[in-house]
Amino acid sequence: GGEEEGQGAGLTCLAVGGGLDGQLAIAGGEDGNAYVVHISGKKLVATLPHFEENISNATVAGGGGAPQTNNDMQYDGDDEEGEARSVEAVGFCPPDIPGTAHWCATGGVDGTLKIWNLNVGGGASGAQLRQRCLRDDVKAGITRLQWHNSLPLVIASYTDGVICIWDVRVGKAVGMLTGHEDMINDMDVCFVEGSNVAVVVTGSDDKSVKMFEFNPSP
Repeated sequence: GGEEEGQGAGLTCLAVGGGLDGQLAIAGGEDGNAYVVHISGKKLVATLPHFEENISNATVAGGGGAPQTNNDMQYDGDDEEGEARSVEAVGFCPPDIPGTAHWCATGGVDGTLKIWNLNVGGGASGAQLRQRCLRDDVKAGITRLQWHNSLPLVIASYTDGVICIWDVRVGKAVGMLTGHEDMINDMDVCFVEGSNVAVVVTGSDDKSVKMFEFNPSP
């Protein structure tokens, strides 16, 4: 098979199945970028610069790009040498959620969840930053993320043991799940058939596995 290199950076996370043809993969890097590739085409489609704060157009593989929307919640990180800038979680939005076609998410050690619109397939290749989501209660990094299967929500776990559910259309937290006493290392989500209820299972450095149920407001 083919191989794509992330400018020499180590890769931390991976998701597949994006795009109209299901052939997109996205990988997060230790260099602060996420790389979107077309699997069968063996081609780099876009580079998503997660740690750049003033992005008017994140397109790198193709033309044009509209201005970003910004909910004014930004990570006020410094650029001290040696500061971690890793993308720790990535994921594609399910294709049948209305109004979110071609969206994907990146989560970083800075605690910021970023939503990108991948303008791929049939037009210019590239990506546009759509939204930033950042907790205002504490500065904690993101460890895992997963999209809801039928709603424009992203479920993200954090280094302080909290799980936050975001409405990514507006950058607003719509739920918070607590109970862990240390960093969440892994998370999986399943959905109750015939409803929007999400069952979130997490494993933490506090040596526990916990199960949470989240029912989004109608």
